[in-house]
Amino acid sequence: MQFNDGTVFSEWLSFDLRDTWTDPLGDLRFEAAPGRERIALYRDKLQKGELVTAFVNNVNQGGFLIQTVTTKISKAAGVTFSIACHTPLITPYQGGVAPGTSIKGKTEVPVSDAVLKAFADYGFDSLQGDAIASASAITGRPINGGRAPLTVAALKQDQMSAQDGESAYQFAARIVTRLGACLKSTPDGNLLVCAPDYDQEPIGTLVVSADPTVSGDRFFDDLEIVDTNDNQFSACTVVGVQSDKAGTTQTAKPTATVTASDLFPDRPGYKSEGTADAPSPAGHKPLYINDKNATSTERCKSVAKLALGIRAKEAFVISGTVAGFTSSTTGAIWTSGTMVNVQIDPLGFSEPMWILEAHKHRSRGAGDITRFRLIPKGALVLGDIPGG
Repeated sequence: MQFNDGTVFSEWLSFDLRDTWTDPLGDLRFEAAPGRERIALYRDKLQKGELVTAFVNNVNQGGFLIQTVTTKISKAAGVTFSIACHTPLITPYQGGVAPGTSIKGKTEVPVSDAVLKAFADYGFDSLQGDAIASASAITGRPINGGRAPLTVAALKQDQMSAQDGESAYQFAARIVTRLGACLKSTPDGNLLVCAPDYDQEPIGTLVVSADPTVSGDRFFDDLEIVDTNDNQFSACTVVGVQSDKAGTTQTAKPTATVTASDLFPDRPGYKSEGTADAPSPAGHKPLYINDKNATSTERCKSVAKLALGIRAKEAFVISGTVAGFTSSTTGAIWTSGTMVNVQIDPLGFSEPMWILEAHKHRSRGAGDITRFRLIPKGALVLGDIPGG
């Protein structure tokens, strides 16, 4: 852990870095009990609001703002500092957007104009779209394949206005999410607009196998596989509103329906057993949404995909733990938003999976371990990206 003045802390009782792709804030926590001669240094450096950079194997994992410092003094342990940090997005995530923030045009304007206007007070001045470059920087290894960078200028909308009580991040994320993407931060602290990328080559292999010739990192603790229909739907129908643009002759409200099997043909988020002759009583579980901001069939379809896709990340999840922070086959640091091969011999399971969460933990008792939450390739969908 490095501070802006170059001071480095590398000793602590425990260290946790939770990297969840759907959480823009991340979570860095550590606990330290410095010797008496270093207590003053730790006290002076570990201050709320201080920006620190976390490194794993000398690879930058991103900057984090110290949010909370808890200091305990006891006869047994001496002085102990417990620190909780988040990415710099925590400030616009909690901070407000200026009242009246609005961008409206006769034609669609770049979404980046609204995002950067909302984030101007928080020190962000650029918006990037190269998610592969960001992920490669965190893994410490070039990631092969992957989708092309998003063209930020292609993300456009005609009306973008802040709502009462919204934070700056809520305002920006509401706009970006409707366009099939999300807002995160890069390791160097810039804003990143991105979408799930399932076209990358895997950065490693995770294995449950008694065969010593099978290469990969072994799950060493209990492995949990959750396969559920809870909060999943067989289809989503979105009904929009008529466009009020001048010259529009549309008379019917736009509507679109997306089914789970269409969106996820290999592993639907919602599944029911049955045949045409003997249909399942649970064969149909629809979700209906009225969207006042969807003025075209295309937008309705994208919203329907988002509604099913954001839920599908919980439909089939593999959770398990491996030793270390890096892949033994590629040397890449385990990072959310990347692909990995998964082989579970007792179940005859072998599939590429997507890392939804990589939770790195270090302690004196456990050493270095990474806890995973893995979802099927293609499971998380945020909608259709314009021009993508």
